[in-house]
Order: sequence, then C-alpha cells, then structure tokens
Amino acid sequence: MQTHALPVLRLRPLRLRLPDLPAQPVLLRRARLVALAVGGFLLPWSALLAATLPATAQAQHWALAWAGLDVAEAAAALVTAVLLSRGDRRASLPAAAAGTLLLIDAWFDVCTSAPGAGHAMALAEAGCVELPLAAAAWWVAIVLTRQTR
Repeated sequence: MQTHALPVLRLRPLRLRLPDLPAQPVLLRRARLVALAVGGFLLPWSALLAATLPATAQAQHWALAWAGLDVAEAAAALVTAVLLSRGDRRASLPAAAAGTLLLIDAWFDVCTSAPGAGHAMALAEAGCVELPLAAAAWWVAIVLTRQTR
C-alpha cells in the first residue's frame, strides 16, 4: 500500500513594511481614544436598544440583507483561500473577517428564527456548521499572525 504525503504549505516572507512615520505614536494614541469612545458609547446604547426596541419588526429588504451577509462570508473565504494558495500570510486578515461574519450569521440566525423547528434548525446549523467554521477561520488567522513575528 502506497501512501502519499500532502504537500507542505510554504509561506513566503511577508515583505510589507509600514513606513516609519514620526506621527505614528500620535495616530495610535488617537486611534486608541476613538476606540475607547466608540466602545464606551456602544455599551449603554446597546442597553438602551435592548430595553426600547420592539420585539418584532418587518424588514423590506430581508432577503437582500441575508444574501449580502452570505456574499460577504463567501468573499472572505475565497480571498483567504487564494492568499493561502499563494503562501501569503496576509490570509490572516480575511480569515479573521470570515470567522467574525460566520459568528454574526449564527447569532442572527438563532435570534431571528421562528419558534419550533425553525429555531431548532438555526441552533443545529450554528452549532454544527457556522461556529466550528468560525473557530477554524480564527485558528488560521492566529497561526498566520504568530508566524509573522
């Protein structure tokens, strides 16, 4: 019986380097402040929305919203695959995006599903497909990020 080893993915060194700008510490400090402000605003805003939004709503572009999310997931997965096939460590970026999009998909599938069989199907899809794929995508992103150090 003959066995064949799978080809080893050889990653080329990443040649992108950010220019050394004297303003970088200032930009990073401002970015940190903006992130802090956004996070500080969104936490109480989320609590307000949870308390005041109606339990149900009718969306006119429901199909477009879901199709758009699935297209974004597909694009992130395909870009990840292309970059991995080229041995490009920047595949960590679309892989992280794909994992996040899959988590969002699972969340909204479960939260917007109809009671009964629809909810059971959404839970099964989230637990057996979307969340494991999200974890795998984040694993790829983490492994590639660690290799660039």
